[in-house]
Amino acid sequence: MTDSLADQLAGLKSDLDRLPEATEPPSTILQIIRNNQQEEEWQQLLFHYLSQDEPHGLDHAFLEHTLSALSDRDDLDFTFSGLDLADVQVKQEVTIPNGRRPDAVVWASEEWFICWELKINAPEDVDQTRDYADAESFESINLAKKDVPDSGHYYVYLAPKDASPPEAEEFVHVSWGWIAEQIQTFLNEGHGGYPSRTTAQLEQFIGTIQNEVTMTDYQENQQEKAELYFEYYDAITEAQEAYEDRWDWFANNWGSQLAKTMDSAELIEIPSLRDTDIAVELTQPATADETWIFTHSDSDWASFYKEGWFRHKDDLSNIYTPDQNRDDIWILFCHRLKKNREKAIKDNLLQIRLINGIGNSDEFNDRFRQKFITKVENSNDEMPSSVTVPGTRSSPLTATYNIPVREYDDFFEAYVAALDDGFHDLVIENRQIITLIDEAYEESLEVFD
Repeated sequence: MTDSLADQLAGLKSDLDRLPEATEPPSTILQIIRNNQQEEEWQQLLFHYLSQDEPHGLDHAFLEHTLSALSDRDDLDFTFSGLDLADVQVKQEVTIPNGRRPDAVVWASEEWFICWELKINAPEDVDQTRDYADAESFESINLAKKDVPDSGHYYVYLAPKDASPPEAEEFVHVSWGWIAEQIQTFLNEGHGGYPSRTTAQLEQFIGTIQNEVTMTDYQENQQEKAELYFEYYDAITEAQEAYEDRWDWFANNWGSQLAKTMDSAELIEIPSLRDTDIAVELTQPATADETWIFTHSDSDWASFYKEGWFRHKDDLSNIYTPDQNRDDIWILFCHRLKKNREKAIKDNLLQIRLINGIGNSDEFNDRFRQKFITKVENSNDEMPSSVTVPGTRSSPLTATYNIPVREYDDFFEAYVAALDDGFHDLVIENRQIITLIDEAYEESLEVFD
């Protein structure tokens, strides 16, 4: 970083530190007319702006921002692609077979759905979320849950931060304060590019949420911070662009950087391997010359897998590239570079998950997950302290490692060091993990006989 840029960013931090505490904002229109505690009005407002066909002038911008923000949450495990936007639909008061009505469903064809239940002050009705989670379909929109992959079922319980948790464990508690933060972020990033009436309405909605549902403090001095952003815009942009360039480079090179640091592996050539991927052969006696593939094919789904964990469904032959028709079966270790970027930079934590492909078939995925968990429970070998089993619904194993940023001058060198720790921990030093995965994988392949 140049001295000039460093000085400017230091000035920005100094100005931010000098901002005084903010006072309570004036009452919003909804508060004045006392509709502020009516769930129906809040529901109508939120899903009006999430619906890309409504006349608010936002098109699909707020929908895309909200879905992307949901995909960044660690507790929801939601995966969203911008390619889904054209198919995304929003419907309020959707019925299920027993006549109950979830507040809203947002869905993309038969790829995924998010079922929403909203609360402000009222508690959950008896068995309410349980009924929504157990329902076989959303009748009024002709969406059968069996037609959507199990990994595409999501449930959101939108309520105050201190509200009682939903009864159904499938529902993830999202706070109204988080929604207010997302609306504010959306408006800030829009730089005045949206209709003024819509912007004013959204700002009123933020104020209503912040004043009525006291889950988080009102964001301090928003206008002052916005002015500082404009004042330091050039410096912020320069630093951001350099950061993004460096991150993109790392997303395409982390595997080769990791291979260089490993004293227990040698680079090898595999003719059918993609140009973006590399292969290493492990050299320690305990690993028996195993081959591992480091794949850079996706900027987010950075992964490594053992040779033999990627098969073709027809003959179970070993492959190295995804089949165009999704006739492949795979399991792999993954560290989400994009999704977990804030976790890595802010919290200095690296998360590695064992995942299996959506195209594998639900039967294979369910069997593999259950077999692996059962084998771990019956094993006499303890898992390392870094490992959690099960990890999440779609990941039977999650491992977390510290990124030792204070020991390195470069953040990405520290990230590679954490990857090296994780690889040695999961693959080399605790061989029982790979053995149990191999056994569960081979036994689960029987579903394709």
